[in-house]
Amino acid sequence: MRVECESCHELVTARFALDPRGEALRALCPACDHAMTVPLAPATAARACPKCGAPRRGDAAACPGCGLAAARMADFRDASEAAVPEAVRAAWAGVADRWSDPARHDELLRQVATHRCYAWAAARYRTRAGDPITERQLDRLRRAAEATLLAGATVRRDAAATPYRATVGVLALLIATVVVGLVYVALIRGPSDATIAPAGPSPSAPVPARGHGHGP
Repeated sequence: MRVECESCHELVTARFALDPRGEALRALCPACDHAMTVPLAPATAARACPKCGAPRRGDAAACPGCGLAAARMADFRDASEAAVPEAVRAAWAGVADRWSDPARHDELLRQVATHRCYAWAAARYRTRAGDPITERQLDRLRRAAEATLLAGATVRRDAAATPYRATVGVLALLIATVVVGLVYVALIRGPSDATIAPAGPSPSAPVPARGHGHGP
């Protein structure tokens, strides 16, 4: 059987073998010796949970992964699909069509980051649990979601700090204006209580005149 190797992307005739536990089918690429693993779904497995992507049995009352009630799964699926933009759904369809094409996964991640549909995409990937590509893409989704949350928290902290900084700046400007005004008034008016002394020597007290020709 000819398949596309997920490592070297060559179309090769792979050698298939069942793993020792009988839970997956292994294919070895003859070009690069890369081992591909395809999990075998158990016969009793039912559809995946529309919220978290975990597999569930048909008779289970709730999802074993997230606890979503079985009776609410159809409504949850319809609401989730309606909220997801068509561009994201189209990107997932492209991934499902060419699962081994890294460019398809990159495009899906770009659309998911643009529209903030991380949970939806993660649930779709979990329907293929056990695949190496699935694990790699789930890790990329997790890191992208964490980066988005961190960026949002930083923006909120800056927005909260901006009014405080603006208030301090205005107050400092008012104080500086008042100080400059006081200095200017003091320079214009000068000392108000200083006494200016007259120039030249001070006049002496009058000396009484002495009479002529009289003895002591």
